[in-house]
Amino acid sequence: MKHATRLTLVLAALVLAALPLALAADAPKAVGTWDAVASTPNGDLPSVIVIKQVDGALKAEIEIDGVSRVITDEKLEGDVFKMKVQYEGGVYDVEAKITGDTFEGTWQGGGAAGTLKAKRRP
Repeated sequence: MKHATRLTLVLAALVLAALPLALAADAPKAVGTWDAVASTPNGDLPSVIVIKQVDGALKAEIEIDGVSRVITDEKLEGDVFKMKVQYEGGVYDVEAKITGDTFEGTWQGGGAAGTLKAKRRP
């Protein structure tokens, strides 16, 4: 019985030791710095999106035309990253599918809509 208890404790310790490695391997594929371009009715609008993992949750920052904007409701559902961006007095919904180091998606808000493409910086 002592051998079984010791084996159980050793296995439990190994699982606990490996847990941070498993969580790191499952880190959201959205994390990184992305150079993005939104297609808008007024032409292309470049931006830089930085997505971090903070306390197990995603937190994004965006700079559009050199101005930081407020982002809320960041989430990753499978391969799809979603967020809300405050821009020019409105809130815009962004949804993009991540494939490796690129993502493509759409944005909508303020009576307009368009596409968004981005590439992760190395």
